Amino acid sequence: MKKKYGNEFKVGIFVVICIIGLVYLTVSTGKLNVKQGGYYIYVIFDDIAGLDVKAPVMLNGREVGKVDSIEISYKDNTTKNILKLWLPDDAKVRSQATVAIKTLGLMGEKYIQISSNEGTDFLASNTILTGKAFMDLDVLMDQADAISDEVKKLTMALNNTLEGNQDEISRIIANLEGTSQNIQELTEDIKRNPWKLLHKPREVRKR
Repeated sequence: MKKKYGNEFKVGIFVVICIIGLVYLTVSTGKLNVKQGGYYIYVIFDDIAGLDVKAPVMLNGREVGKVDSIEISYKDNTTKNILKLWLPDDAKVRSQATVAIKTLGLMGEKYIQISSNEGTDFLASNTILTGKAFMDLDVLMDQADAISDEVKKLTMALNNTLEGNQDEISRIIANLEGTSQNIQELTEDIKRNPWKLLHKPREVRKR
């Protein structure tokens, strides 16, 4: 009996230690909404690209807070996403800060990036900001395709212009070649007869 209770006691202690370790890891990685001495700011986005509640909030590359809630607004004939961000008191955001949604790592986890480099004042609690539009891979590919189409159109226009003015272009090239030849001959003549640079033409008297 003693050995049986002894084993159960050891198993119980092990389970308690595992639970304590799990709670510590959960709190330390920010999975629990533990907020002490902080404040909120709001950011409005047109598209949040799959961002979830509890997503990290980074201030100049350092994780400082979390996305507390996400609400959808249908006012003024537009649909907006309003993010409520929690920040600790020591995470001060300057008045000219920009807020954007970024992707972290290969898994594509979304987070909020606050870039706060300029501004004489700091944001007060409950300040409302407008976030920058999220640029995902599809949008970038669409822009690249649009630029490629414009380059093709420009190339075709240049080719058509050249084809329609080949005679004029050939004449200009011929003139340039002739002028270049004359300059080359003049240069060689001066090299052979440098005295010509100092020779003053004789004045011709009018009769």
